[in-house]
Amino acid sequence: MGIISLAFGLSSMMQLSVELTENELRAMLSLSPPQAPAPRPKPTNVFADNPDAAKLGEKLFFLEGLAGEGTTQSCASCHNPELGWSDGLQFAIGDGVGTLNTPAVRNAAFNNFVFWDGSADSLWAQAAQPIESPIEMHGSRYGVLRTISSDEELLSEWQSLFGQMPAVAQDLTRAPHAAPNEEFSAGWRALTEENRLAVNTAFAKTLKAIAAFERTVVSGKSNFDLFVEGLRTEDEELSKALSPQAQRGMKLFVGEANCISCHFGPLLSDGQFHNIGLEPYKDIPPAIGRPGGIEKVRLDLFNGRNQFSDDTSWKANGQMLYMISNEHTVGAMKTPSLRDVAATAPYMHDGRFKTLEEVVEFYNLLPGFPGVGHREETLNRLLLSDEQLAELVAFIKSLSSL
Repeated sequence: MGIISLAFGLSSMMQLSVELTENELRAMLSLSPPQAPAPRPKPTNVFADNPDAAKLGEKLFFLEGLAGEGTTQSCASCHNPELGWSDGLQFAIGDGVGTLNTPAVRNAAFNNFVFWDGSADSLWAQAAQPIESPIEMHGSRYGVLRTISSDEELLSEWQSLFGQMPAVAQDLTRAPHAAPNEEFSAGWRALTEENRLAVNTAFAKTLKAIAAFERTVVSGKSNFDLFVEGLRTEDEELSKALSPQAQRGMKLFVGEANCISCHFGPLLSDGQFHNIGLEPYKDIPPAIGRPGGIEKVRLDLFNGRNQFSDDTSWKANGQMLYMISNEHTVGAMKTPSLRDVAATAPYMHDGRFKTLEEVVEFYNLLPGFPGVGHREETLNRLLLSDEQLAELVAFIKSLSSL
């Protein structure tokens, strides 16, 4: 316990409802550093931290029918600020119904890879996929540019940032859809190679503006952060921000339950991929997980190593050097951040659990066997009491932004 008196003084020791070992205290402090983290620079997107790009990106994010004529969805249709920047549904619903739960946009800028399987290596690359997915926004890259071109204000803002919109995108007499996917391939083939390059280049710039806005969507201070700040500053009122029940959950989280092995750092996520051993859900085929994501990101026209990236160097794209695809990553999905997780029910990649209580109950007993691959060997049953499980949930809920 010596580190507590060294770090905070005797009065702070008296404010704790639990006794922490030195290792538990260090772990607890690591979850809430004195300065809130900011997303790292993104060299593949020179507009990543441009406020004008973020302003345009925000308009595009909330624009219904962004993906082109005849479409109705916006990015916010599935990433609603009132629903934790997710949608509150088990499966994403756009022009069809998917088989995956919608990840939250909040804090996504901290990820090296986006999507449950990590099939995009940046926020701007990610934004392309739902736009052209037949079960999501069901539009096209050409349709996005036409939407912008048909709005005088949007077009002016776009051209102030990126230069002249390609003439082909401003020709509203053309067929409304042109994208290099199966449904719209005829329209795409009708474009010259020069026009396809112009469309892809302009589309990539548009994606980077959307990503610039999404980078601003981050968690605020939580009761847990106020509690830690109170301990650091010996502010008795702040140190009361975390209930005794949540403090006991905090001790479990960093100690006996060892949740911190995957949920660590200020975002409470390792950003990695794990197969936690979920049984197949009803008649939905089990997802291949990380190996499939790696294949997609390598083939992605908009990955950081391809021509539409603003920095194709390995230094700017180091995460792509360490993509592991083997028998141990089959079925593995990305560890979500626990910041604001109380606002984003239901849970898991297939949304099978409606409450945080159901989530911790799963980890408590680890029932069943995965449909593909094998459960992570380091994952063990918690075997906690009902009271302890409630304490864990209380701590997790204390991570919500105020």
